[in-house]
Amino acid sequence: MKKRVGPRSWLTAGVAASVLAGGSVVFGASPAAAAACGASLSVKTAGASAAWDVACDAGHIHVVGWVKDTDNDGQCARVRVEYADGDKWYSPRACPEGTKVGFASPWSSTKSQIINAYLYEFDV
Repeated sequence: MKKRVGPRSWLTAGVAASVLAGGSVVFGASPAAAAACGASLSVKTAGASAAWDVACDAGHIHVVGWVKDTDNDGQCARVRVEYADGDKWYSPRACPEGTKVGFASPWSSTKSQIINAYLYEFDV
């Protein structure tokens, strides 16, 4: 297992989330902030940046934005979205350095006004 590097904090929308599953190791940190319907967020790690808007319609929620790899460190950047019902979605990965990709997560399958989203870096 790889060693974690640096401090870690999460961008959440009201509830604590678990560490990434499946053996993934999180590098970097996104500042903590609350997110709900109508929120616009901009976050950074040591080697990535992202911005997204949280949108709601008929009780369902999703995020739309972009993610960018900002460091030539051999890592990629991605945004992870967690819905209130436990479903997860991952943005396309951004790498190498300078790559910026747009994304739109699917609408939640259940009605919710809260969503968790995290910017993170990972080894490729």
